[in-house]
Amino acid sequence: MQEEEILGDTVEYLDEELQKAIAAVENIAARVYEGTLDAYEGFVQTEEYNKKIVDIGNKLKEKGIDITKIAEYQ
Repeated sequence: MQEEEILGDTVEYLDEELQKAIAAVENIAARVYEGTLDAYEGFVQTEEYNKKIVDIGNKLKEKGIDITKIAEYQ
């Protein structure tokens, strides 16, 4: 937790956490597509990550970075 408190406000840390959350959602989507995960369960699992993505996006927006304008996150 101490590392998160120290790094929690840096753009680099937020970007890294955003990439992890997006990768997790993509992984869940792939498992649903492959049929190894039920669609409802996939939806439930992605909710946690979706909230995290929104929170990180808001923190980055406070720093003047709009993730909706960055091609990497489209």
